[in-house]
Amino acid sequence: MVKKLLLFASFSILLFSCNKVIDAVDEVRMNSKQTITYDDFEVVRNDYDIKLYYDNDKELMTGHYVVVYQGKPSEEFQTKRGFLNGVYASYNADGQLTKGYNYKDGKQEGLQREFYGSGELLSEASFKKGKMVGEKVVYDQLGEVRAKHKIENGVEYKRYFKNGKMAIAEFKRNWEGKVLDMMVYYDAFENIQFAFGKSSDPNEKNIFYVFDANMQLSDTVDITIDPQKASYYMGLIQRTAMAVME
Repeated sequence: MVKKLLLFASFSILLFSCNKVIDAVDEVRMNSKQTITYDDFEVVRNDYDIKLYYDNDKELMTGHYVVVYQGKPSEEFQTKRGFLNGVYASYNADGQLTKGYNYKDGKQEGLQREFYGSGELLSEASFKKGKMVGEKVVYDQLGEVRAKHKIENGVEYKRYFKNGKMAIAEFKRNWEGKVLDMMVYYDAFENIQFAFGKSSDPNEKNIFYVFDANMQLSDTVDITIDPQKASYYMGLIQRTAMAVME
């Protein structure tokens, strides 16, 4: 019995030592850049929809790679045993960074940033274990906030800004036993002007609901029955949206 325990302990120590050596080798490889092309690897998704990187020998990749396309860097990433682990970067045809992500075990982790082709910050968001935490903030090229996105209690909220003020909000709303995709429009003082709701029920695909400044129902529009009224509201939506995006 004692011999078996000693043998098991020796095997466990040996296994632990081997794993430590493998991890050390992986760390060295991940910190040493290699230049490759798109012909040198392939990416597949596993059953959990996570990307796995394989080389041409069908081996899981470990290392720090710079992918060159037409003589210029196109992507840069670190992988560990096939999973993205560390930096992921994407570049445009001019060599400008457009995406700067961080990964751990194949999932986005920490601060994620995107950039305009001219280099200005486009958006930033934080992730934990592949899920966004807090808000994603979108900027214009002058650095002004244009939109904020967040997921709260499983509901996605999108808010769009004009001159630093909230102008449009999108979210789902439970109303009268229906789930509505809402678009709420605000004035320059962030007071509600009006809102529209569209049901996800396929039986109501031609119907939308209009709400007043107090979020009370003011009109129900069926585009097959009253196309003129529907056209009026659609024009109002388009004009308001265009004014925000200017």
